[in-house]
Formats: sequence, structure tokens, C-alpha cells
Amino acid sequence: MEIIFRNVKTNQELVMPVTPPGFTVAEGRSVETLDMTDTGQVNLPGLKSLFNERMEFLLPSSERNYTSAGWTGEPYTVVDRLTEWSNSGDVLRFIVTDTPVNLPVLLGPVGHGQRDGTGDVYVTLELRQYRELAEESTEVLQDTGNKGRAAPQEKKEEGSYTVAKGDTLWGICRRTYGDGSLAWKLAEANGIKNANLIYPGQVVKLPDKGSL
Repeated sequence: MEIIFRNVKTNQELVMPVTPPGFTVAEGRSVETLDMTDTGQVNLPGLKSLFNERMEFLLPSSERNYTSAGWTGEPYTVVDRLTEWSNSGDVLRFIVTDTPVNLPVLLGPVGHGQRDGTGDVYVTLELRQYRELAEESTEVLQDTGNKGRAAPQEKKEEGSYTVAKGDTLWGICRRTYGDGSLAWKLAEANGIKNANLIYPGQVVKLPDKGSL
């Protein structure tokens, strides 16, 4: 299992040299508790929760037997890249290979430092899941007394996604459309004969959900 950050804008990829001992991802809706005058407390479904996690990574000063393949032992190169992405506000994909985890995130301030005189660097990342805000506009009708009506929406452009190691069409559909069972329709839309067989680097078109 490896943790990879991929810049959505530049498609640059950063494989962390040492995988932390664990991580947690919470999915689903929050639950809101309300105090009612007559009935007491009631629980109601709240908004969909976002992934918010603080993670610490070890960046060794040299290649070790537990580092990822190709690690050259230049920790501040990684620190500089992460800081650049944090300053630019670019959206990253947070990918955990061999799991369904593949989330759009923003990086908060990048904390880093040394502890034991070995030259190893410890970097702390604030990961905040990114969610696009859908703008709504209304047309106001003057002097008619009628309520505003929604302005016609432009047709959405078809998106795409580059498959990473550990991805499945089921997981891609669950993240993109909220319904993993659309995997077979997505496969058909992309001319994929076997919905269970995709490979890293393959580009999958993501049409609007209503057209599947």
C-alpha cells in the first residue's frame, strides 16, 4: 500500500516514501441533534461529511529497506513540492493504493522539521476534502408579481478520470455519481468490455449521470 498525491491541474504525481501506520476516512452524513420543547431531543440526518485529516509522514534522508521504490533521500524536495501545491491552492487527488480511497483534497500549511539529528524530516499535512460549489442563479421578473425562475443551465462538459493503481469502476462510480452500481453502464459508455478490468493510466470518460 502506498499513498500518492496527484495534482489535478498539472498531473504531477508524488509518492510518499514511507506509508504511515494507519489512516481513517469517514463517509456518509453527519447526524444533527435538536432539542424539541415537547418531545425532547431528536436526531435528524445532517449534511454529507467531508474528509478532514491531519497526517504525519516520514521523509528519510537516505534510501532505506522500508522506503518506496525510487526514493533518493531528498526530503526537502518533497517539502518544497508540497508547499508549492499548498500556496497555489491546487486540488490534489489523495490516493491510497489497494483501497477505494481516491479523494480530491486541498493542502493546508505544510509543517516540517527534524528530531533526532539523522537528517530525516517529519512533515505534517492538513488534508481537507475539496467540494465544488454549484452556483444557482435566478431570473427576476419585473412588475409581474411572479416569482423568479431558474435560469437555463448550460450543458455540462463531459469530464474524464485517469485510472490509478487500486481503482475499480465501482469505486469511481461511487465517488463520482454516488452509485457504484453504475459501473457497468460507465463501462458500456467507454467501450470497456469487462467492467472488472481496468488498468492504471487508462482514461475513463465521465459523462453526466443522467446520460448513463
